[in-house]
Amino acid sequence: MNKLKNNTKTGTVIKAGIWYTLSSFLTRGVAFITTPIFTRLLSSNDYGEYSNFVAWAGIIVIVATMDMHATVNSARYDYNNLDGYLSSVAITGTIVTSVLWGIVQLFPDFFCEFFSMEMPYINLLFIITMVSPALQLLQAKNRINYKYKSYVALSFGSVFLSTFVSLLLVVFMQNKLAGRIIGHYGTVFLIDLCVYFYIIYKGRQFKWSECKYALLICIPMVPHLLSKYILNQSDRIMIKQFCGASDTAFYSLAYNCAMIPIILATATNIAWSPWSTEQVHHEKYSRIRQASYYYIMLFYAIVVGIFLLGPEIILILGGEKYAQAVNVLPPVVMGAAFQFLYNLYVSLEQFAKKTIGMAIGTTTAALINIGLNWIFIPKFGYIAAAYTTLFGYACLLIIHYLLAKRTGYSRAYDEKFIFISISFLFAIMLLSLWFYTISPIIRYALATAMVFVVIYVGLKKQDLIKSILRK
Repeated sequence: MNKLKNNTKTGTVIKAGIWYTLSSFLTRGVAFITTPIFTRLLSSNDYGEYSNFVAWAGIIVIVATMDMHATVNSARYDYNNLDGYLSSVAITGTIVTSVLWGIVQLFPDFFCEFFSMEMPYINLLFIITMVSPALQLLQAKNRINYKYKSYVALSFGSVFLSTFVSLLLVVFMQNKLAGRIIGHYGTVFLIDLCVYFYIIYKGRQFKWSECKYALLICIPMVPHLLSKYILNQSDRIMIKQFCGASDTAFYSLAYNCAMIPIILATATNIAWSPWSTEQVHHEKYSRIRQASYYYIMLFYAIVVGIFLLGPEIILILGGEKYAQAVNVLPPVVMGAAFQFLYNLYVSLEQFAKKTIGMAIGTTTAALINIGLNWIFIPKFGYIAAAYTTLFGYACLLIIHYLLAKRTGYSRAYDEKFIFISISFLFAIMLLSLWFYTISPIIRYALATAMVFVVIYVGLKKQDLIKSILRK
């Protein structure tokens, strides 16, 4: 009977894992799929303004809510009334956001200039943040209870509804920027508000001890989360400040192209990270190394494919008016490769519970990036931001590699292979910029040859790859 119960639970866990991965991949992919539509409906100026709004929305959410939904996994063991805990955390997020919003209201002129946007949009940022943790809290509860059907329904429902409403408002409203922002964030706010009231009704409590519990866990992680986000978004914010909304749009479109490997890396990491840390726990380092060669090279193949087909991808996503964005595509996509690699080492640091070092390392890389942006964007324009951000990610990889090496777990990966291979990938990135100036037939031929190589290696090593996937 117990064996049957364990098999049933195992089946549920496997199903949940598959659906969580697909949900993450597809919901994040919606932004990429709809990019060609919005770039054609919006002017480059409006597209840049929207990118600036998105960047600030993410920063405010991190500062005000501190990713407190991440504490649900541990809180379920420490509190019998999990619904009550969710209620307390949701209200805590509202209180912190209200305090920050009050500070902004005291100095409106300063913050309008600081955010580089009008006050109505700043107010909207804080209004949506007040209830934004609600859906994340409920989804965290659904994950730990393996309610993958509810999880997927809420994820898909929120993303597709907000995208659909955005499209309608952008088409029919005269102010396209307002339609894009209100359509997306207004819809998300209404969904979050309904979930917020559901959580409060279900929990019906607010306890300071539970707030303190969540804050003590999350506050030390804020520098890491904020620095990581700033490293991703500060370039667009600073381009908006120094160069204007149109240049922000060109850069943002190139960044959306980089979402192809980033989405893939995020989705596969959901499965890779737990598996790799389990192997570390059992000291099976050779198994990780063996699998990592194929995992890394497959990711590189996707990156090289984007290098080779960059002009065509830009044309599809943005049209001819965004053609100049191809100049920043290779370094931006190369940055995604560095992100992919440093996440391998971050998982080792998390396993070793060295989160303070993580925060210091990520903060250092973010500060380097901001400093370089401040120096070079005013001199060389938005193209400089692609290379300064790339340098920031390179620093991040080196920092997290050194931190992981101190834990003793870094031998899970072949460091010589990682650093030599990423150097070759960097050389290919520089070569791709030259390819854009010559006949596209050469790029097409190389891309076709690479596809055949990937297929050949996959067929030749299919037994080994199947064995790795089963494990």
